[in-house]
Amino acid sequence: MSKVKDTGFLDRTPGLYSGGVLLNTLGYHVLRTLYHNVWRLRPKKVSSEYQKFADILDKEGILIIPDFLPADQFEELKKEYEQLYSDWDPLEYDPGKMDKRQKDFPDYFETIAEKFVTPFTPAFTNYFLKNKLINELTYAVVHRKIRTTPYNHFWHLQRRNPDKNVSTLHTAAFPHADVPYPTIKVFLYLTDVDESNAAYIFAKGSHKLTWKRLMFEYKLSVRYAKTKNDIVTEEELNKLGYKSESISGKANTLFISNNMGYHNRGNFSNMNPRITAQLDYRNLESLRNTLNRGGSNIVSRLSKKIVKSLDKSNKKKYRASISNNNMS
Repeated sequence: MSKVKDTGFLDRTPGLYSGGVLLNTLGYHVLRTLYHNVWRLRPKKVSSEYQKFADILDKEGILIIPDFLPADQFEELKKEYEQLYSDWDPLEYDPGKMDKRQKDFPDYFETIAEKFVTPFTPAFTNYFLKNKLINELTYAVVHRKIRTTPYNHFWHLQRRNPDKNVSTLHTAAFPHADVPYPTIKVFLYLTDVDESNAAYIFAKGSHKLTWKRLMFEYKLSVRYAKTKNDIVTEEELNKLGYKSESISGKANTLFISNNMGYHNRGNFSNMNPRITAQLDYRNLESLRNTLNRGGSNIVSRLSKKIVKSLDKSNKKKYRASISNNNMS
């Protein structure tokens, strides 16, 4: 059977690292980091009503807004979450139902319950996914027009075993940057969250491309090329002048995070869940987002036609491969 042609390049985004030991020793990652940053060191202009938020996000790398949604809208959103998770018991553990991501950390997810659901519901869509403040601030930071839907989901995370210590069993527990260029993730707490139930942790100011950060990127790129280890310690962050802090908040607290900055997941010391609605705008760096142009001019029409044609071709080949497998 011939291999199906991969059009995944449309959705691929620049990763945290690239290149081998020699290339990164010669400074490839440093040049790559500069390339992705020099034209967006400062955010774009935003509406005057949002400027104070943009200033905080630019300075600290994270913006925190308590009581984000009106009470009635927040209650609608919570009801959608409750309906979508009504038939799931987080305290039940079935290793046969673990996805690939969870199978990479079996000891962690034996103790920690996790479930993502991508909703197609009105409150989530209208109040969160299409929120003007969120989308305008995102555009300002990443300098990319939002032409594709960001990754979006409800996320329930909860400890199911109070005895086992799992704080070091998942790489998300260690400080890390998602990529070496501006990228946005958005979190809305649906429950009260603090240090006892794995509050998000962020090192304010660590999203800035300083000389120290650039040299640190060089060091990490070489180390990762040699060992595939990109774990960063608090001591290393402190030497760079950063200090991690827990982002605690009551239900309906929103935070917008530039995940070029160093962040990590907190630990659970009790069995209270951390439930969030989340948006991830990493795919704004994809070719799909670039080609998925608005407007009716010839360039826009042609680029959209190219994307549609590639998707259609790939779907046909995928269906053909499944059919061939079923027949063999």
